[in-house]
Formats: sequence, structure tokens, C-alpha cells
Amino acid sequence: MSELNITAIVETFANQITAAVEASVAGRLQAAIAGAFGAPAKRGPGRPPKQVTTVASAPEKKRPKQLCPVPGCKNLAAPVFGMVCKDHKNVAKSKIKKYRQERKAAPSSAAKASPAKKAKKATPKAARARKLQGQYMGALKSLTGADREKVKQTAKDKGVAEAVKLALSLKKSKA
Repeated sequence: MSELNITAIVETFANQITAAVEASVAGRLQAAIAGAFGAPAKRGPGRPPKQVTTVASAPEKKRPKQLCPVPGCKNLAAPVFGMVCKDHKNVAKSKIKKYRQERKAAPSSAAKASPAKKAKKATPKAARARKLQGQYMGALKSLTGADREKVKQTAKDKGVAEAVKLALSLKKSKA
């Protein structure tokens, strides 16, 4: 009698451990899937654990380095000196303001003086060649196997125009 009693107790204990492990694994899987889709994890008692972010944030754009506004000066401006370089820190603010206005006005007038260049038109010969090449590629797309190889060989031997004619005739004969 005692052996049956011990066996039943051990089996019950093993079943309880199995159920607890399965519940724990299911909870972890649900939390991992919810975390992957951005859903907040369920809260329990106590302080929440620190969040470890695996997604890299976008790098912050660096501001362009500001140069000294005094004409001809190539030094970097510093906030300590009122956004001018150390060589010009004693220049009057009214003059610096005037230099900045001149610098702002200069690029806009230069842009209006030189209009944007237009793209060159293709020559009629190049346009015909491109059109023929497009027809050839389209005709090849609709062919398979041996027919395609015949057309490619014809293009090598007799030219693309003849290959397009052959491809179109092969396509019609199949239809």
C-alpha cells in the first residue's frame, strides 16, 4: 500500500512541476512576442525592470560648423566670442550684423544669375537604338528555352532588328 501511495505522490508532484514549467515558458513567449510588437509587458508587483532597447535610434544630425562672418576670415566662430572667431571678438556688433546680412544676400543673387543647366537631349540615332533595345528586351521576356536562344544568336549574328523580327514571328506562331 505504501508503494502505491508514494508513486501517486511522485506522479502528482511531477505533473505539478510540468504544469508550472509550461506556464512559465508560455508567459515568457507571450512577453517576448508582445515586446517585439511594441506592446507593453504586464506589470507585476514591485519596481519594473530596466528596459533594454535593441533598436538603434537614428543618429542625430550634426550641425554644420559656423564660420566667422567677417569677410575673408576662414576661422570657426565660437559662442564664447558672440559667434565670431577669437581674432574678431572685438569687432563692433553692428559691423558683424552687416557682414551677416551681406553673406545672406550674396548666395541668392548668385543663384538667380546662373540658371540651371538643362539635360542634353538624346540624338535621334541614340533614341532609335534605345527604342530598339527596349523592343528586343520585351520580346525576349515572352520567349522561353530554345526560342530565346535562337533570338539571342540572331542578335549576335545579324543584329538586334532582325532578332526582334524573329522574336515577334516566334511569338505569333505560338499563339
